[in-house]
Amino acid sequence: MSSNPPAIRPYDLKLQRLNQHKRRATALLVLMLIIMLVSGYYRREYPSLGYVVAFAEAALVGGLADWFAVTALFRHPLNLPIPHTAIIPKNKHRIADSLGEFIETHFLSSERIMSKVREFNPAMRLGLWLQQLVNAKAASDQVARLLDFVLQSLTEPAMVLRLRELMRQQLGQIDLVKPAGEILAVIRQSGQHQVLLDVVLTHLDSELQKPALQQHIANIIAAEFDYLRWISLDEAGGRYMARKLVHAAGREVQQMREMADHPLRAHFDTALADLQQRLVHDQALQHQLKTTQEHLLAQPTLLNAIDGMWARVVAWLADDLARQDSVLRSKLANSLQHFGLRLASDVVLADWLNRHVRVAAGQLVKKYRRQIGQFIAEQLKAWDDEVMVERLEVNVGVDLQFVRLNGTLVGGLIGLTLYSLHQIVMV
Repeated sequence: MSSNPPAIRPYDLKLQRLNQHKRRATALLVLMLIIMLVSGYYRREYPSLGYVVAFAEAALVGGLADWFAVTALFRHPLNLPIPHTAIIPKNKHRIADSLGEFIETHFLSSERIMSKVREFNPAMRLGLWLQQLVNAKAASDQVARLLDFVLQSLTEPAMVLRLRELMRQQLGQIDLVKPAGEILAVIRQSGQHQVLLDVVLTHLDSELQKPALQQHIANIIAAEFDYLRWISLDEAGGRYMARKLVHAAGREVQQMREMADHPLRAHFDTALADLQQRLVHDQALQHQLKTTQEHLLAQPTLLNAIDGMWARVVAWLADDLARQDSVLRSKLANSLQHFGLRLASDVVLADWLNRHVRVAAGQLVKKYRRQIGQFIAEQLKAWDDEVMVERLEVNVGVDLQFVRLNGTLVGGLIGLTLYSLHQIVMV
């Protein structure tokens, strides 16, 4: 059974490439040394090899000089404490501060970021992405996971107690008196209180016609008139008086339903207006309502009922989000897809979103760019010297090895040119 070899990390690939170029540059130096020694040995027999010797000597000097310069950036050449070597580790803090300041100044400017956001056109890209149903479902799944995490957090005992106390405080701070007066004023002006009275009267008329209610009223009347029992008229008298009362009440209710100017309707309207004015001006009533509100909120029954409703809502939401056929996730995915289509077709909405994203990005950068620059500098300062040198060398060392190669070849060409000029002058 064969197994796939482990994937090589990008960092390891960079390190391999760096070592490969180091070996090439060093091999070229060794080659120049060999050429110089061999050519120098046979130079007496073959004078023309002087050109080769000059090239090899100059190339060796140029290559060694560039090797020294490149090595001195990162460490002491040959571990010798030569002045002005190991430049990067010695100046790590200064380099870190300069790099953080450079990024802060030249990369994290509000104008540059806002310009990039404008070119990116986030509204268009988001709209195109959300138009794909698979993307809308993926986004809804992420939102559902976040919502499920929030719901699970809200069910923890400490959070439940905190929410209960917060709810009690918020409900206690609500001023019910002024809104109640305003609501009554709106109801009276719209005439809805008379509509409500009609509904109550209709229901009352219907209830009065029920035999069970009439019998109940008869029993109450019979119980109140004990003396009728002595002449055996308690039940008969009670039923008679109940029928009379029901008939009279029904007639009155019927008249109130049919007569818009019935005195009791006017009385109801007056009582409602009086209550509205008392809610606004009667401090004793206001204090009484506030005391009643505080008393209700202090009752465990009310808070327990609110806790129960909250627990049921949270449980239902969590159960739905956990289902494969979740209603919430399905509706959220459809809403996100519709939002993507809207972004693609509604230029005003797209411009609005782009403008707000652009402004928000500019403000965030302006507010935090100093902290970002300081964070970068602090991270560089926190690196171990060897780690910092290794990471920098791995990322830029390949280009520096080309400097060594070029220095070797260019040095050789310069040496060859100088030797040729010398030969011409001597002739």
